[in-house]
Amino acid sequence: MRISTTKLAIGCSLLAVLAASPAAFAAKSVLEIAIPAELSGSGATVGVLWRDGVMMGIEDANAKGGIRGHKLHGTAYDTQTNPAVSRAVIQKALDGKPFAVLGPVYSGSVIVDEALTQKAGITEIMGGEAGNLTSQGDPTLFRTSLGQAQTIPPIISYLKDKVHAKSVGASYVNDDFGKAGNVLFLADAKKAGLNVTTDISSEAGQVTFQPDLLKMQAAKTDAVFLYDHEEEVARFLKGFRQMGMKAAIVGGSTVADAQAIKLSQGAADGAVSFAGIGSSSPIPAIQSFVKRFEAKYKTHPDHNAIKGYMAVAMLQAAADKEGKADAKGLAAALHGLMITPDKYPLIMTPMKVLANGDIDNGGYLIQVKGGKAVVLNYVGPK
Repeated sequence: MRISTTKLAIGCSLLAVLAASPAAFAAKSVLEIAIPAELSGSGATVGVLWRDGVMMGIEDANAKGGIRGHKLHGTAYDTQTNPAVSRAVIQKALDGKPFAVLGPVYSGSVIVDEALTQKAGITEIMGGEAGNLTSQGDPTLFRTSLGQAQTIPPIISYLKDKVHAKSVGASYVNDDFGKAGNVLFLADAKKAGLNVTTDISSEAGQVTFQPDLLKMQAAKTDAVFLYDHEEEVARFLKGFRQMGMKAAIVGGSTVADAQAIKLSQGAADGAVSFAGIGSSSPIPAIQSFVKRFEAKYKTHPDHNAIKGYMAVAMLQAAADKEGKADAKGLAAALHGLMITPDKYPLIMTPMKVLANGDIDNGGYLIQVKGGKAVVLNYVGPK
């Protein structure tokens, strides 16, 4: 049987196209992404959104060719919002030699498991915001959002310049996230000349805040600094409104978070927070992400979902910088990296990875109005 040279040429051209097409990356090894997250327990409200954000990022990355031609596969692990369990599941994930670890969200879990990822030389991009996480000298640990050292100063400025508060009551959760944030708040408040009249810790999962609120009410504070997790924020705000208190409410990113707003059932209205990025950010790419996320998961994403999604873009950019998909070289490539949406659409807003693993992409002062987070103003990166 004779094959014409024309048909042979067409056949060879077709093979060349197939080899160069995005589908060809299926022949390469799959990169495993471990996703430890708070899928049950008190942190499930945010952990599930983080996981879904990461998984959506993996899907979008794979649709564009993955990372350096490698397809990504994500496996979620439930930390149960328990640091001891988190450490165990991180070890289990590391036994599978993942390309990277994305998570967890709670700072208390990160602080006990980062030694494992550091020893293994595996990059861990987490959702924790506690200031002390990136001060341990761990070269493999990174944030995908602003840390407390960047988010608390704008709140202090708001209290002083806009609220004109003279006295402030502080309420914080008694875990690594809350305690670290409270230390920074107290120091910055003192520098700004604010009088902290009450400084009260609460427990994760705390049901009632009435005793704490009674102390603040007695102290006649002008404002309340609230630094707790989303579910507890909602409970605090409900109690605050039920008691008819009029003090201004300010706090960290959780205070105006989509989940806290939803759970508070209107009690969050008027509260002000500062967040690096969130579902209310007036960025077209983020608003497009919100609509796609809602269509896919039938729920509104918060900043944790966005952070998880963008973490995948950080892996893409680092692998491109090193010129290969090498798990051992990712961390070194990430340090000092500038990632922009024009090249990495998943990042959605320009991000600079700092030398200590923190990131800087500016942030937004947000106020809850009519059950929605509304941007008051943008504070650019330094």
